[in-house]
Amino acid sequence: MVWIVAATFLLFSSYTLCTNPGLKVRVTQKALEYGRQFGVQVLQQKLREIQIPDVSGKAHVPVVGRVRYQISGMHINDFGLPQSAIGFYAGTGIKLSIDNAYIRASGRWKVKYLFVSDKGSFDLTVSGLSISEIIAMTRDDTGRPAVHSARCAANVGSLHIKFHGGASWLYNLFSSSLEKPIRSSLNREICPKVSTAINGLEQHLKTMQLTSHVDKYAAIEYSLVNPIAITNTFMDLDLKGEFYSVAQHKEPPFKPPPISLSKQDGHMMYLGLSDFFANSAGFVYYGAGALRVNITDDMIPKQSPIRLNTSSFSILIPQVGKLYPNMLMLMNLHANQQPVLKAATNNITVQACGAIDTFAILPNSSLAPLFVLDICTSVSVKMAISHMKLIGSLKLNSLRLSLGHSDIGPFKVASLQGLLNIAVKMVVLPKINARLANGFPLPSVDQLSFVNPLLKVNQDVLVIATDIHYGH
Repeated sequence: MVWIVAATFLLFSSYTLCTNPGLKVRVTQKALEYGRQFGVQVLQQKLREIQIPDVSGKAHVPVVGRVRYQISGMHINDFGLPQSAIGFYAGTGIKLSIDNAYIRASGRWKVKYLFVSDKGSFDLTVSGLSISEIIAMTRDDTGRPAVHSARCAANVGSLHIKFHGGASWLYNLFSSSLEKPIRSSLNREICPKVSTAINGLEQHLKTMQLTSHVDKYAAIEYSLVNPIAITNTFMDLDLKGEFYSVAQHKEPPFKPPPISLSKQDGHMMYLGLSDFFANSAGFVYYGAGALRVNITDDMIPKQSPIRLNTSSFSILIPQVGKLYPNMLMLMNLHANQQPVLKAATNNITVQACGAIDTFAILPNSSLAPLFVLDICTSVSVKMAISHMKLIGSLKLNSLRLSLGHSDIGPFKVASLQGLLNIAVKMVVLPKINARLANGFPLPSVDQLSFVNPLLKVNQDVLVIATDIHYGH
């Protein structure tokens, strides 16, 4: 029943690993309990649509004798599901149990005996109704979650019919003879309606997007890579959790590590994002040539004593000013290898290496090459969740420079350390942080949002523990 929420969380991972996922999500019993209310409401609505067939036959009525009867136009006025329970059914899916349900219905009756006809209305009351449903959760051939009814049983408890109008006081004496066909009809109709509700969810699942577009360079794939794993206390789904190039879908030359979500502390859902998730992004953006930025003087803070021009640089490298006096400069910073993110206990760092091609801007706007610096940096990463997106920010830890090539003769690179620190802190990192602040979409379903998510960094994995809210 809560299959509505459980499947609504199609965003998750796996317990028995066949292929390591980039993203693993665990749905707990607490989430099922929260979602039960939504599932019961949907089921209740479906059960109210049950059509009870007309019933006709013969019966013996005291005093009158044998009569022909017809019960028609039966419709359900109320279908109450006051007691329900839901839980995981190990190895299969979710088990829903409903007890002490009741039905209130009404309709019309006709009776013929000899040459006499009589008619009126009736009320039908069913109590002590029980329904047991097992919903199987699987992975379809597209990598989406799929659900179907694995087993359903319904049992009508007590059933009472009361006639109104005509000689109803007399016909109430044989109402018990009508209970069996009506009971059988209800037992036949209930489980198909339950299956209809489940099929409605299955149709919804088929429309779920397996990819999330990020920008012109990348998208994220969230298809299931393993069968859904279900124990008696939680459900795991293994999602690919991989960035891929919009231009060409190419697998990175590294694999996801195993993800452990062993520790639980009472939240509805746990998501484990492995290093692979972020590093697949680095692979895509590096391959697309997107990890580059031009730095010009107008990007340097106005309060900086060092400007990006040959006059300032001549203080550090005299030959720059001699060869190209009073000219603006351009620095092109670009990665020459993929950046690598590493998660360790309570710490996330990114190692990135690249080169800085430095030019003088000539009066005719053409560029004169000056020198190339090799650069390696280490940055710390802070992560957060906002509006179902994973956002981040970077802070510089260290920066190492070396001279890769010079067109103006040898010079000491150490003299440029301060300037490059300023450029990276004031220009490069703000640009990257602005992109990271836009966030990367987590798998989600319409109207599903996280409530008070907590982030913890473990070895090789960022764990998000959160409750959920369904609705606007």
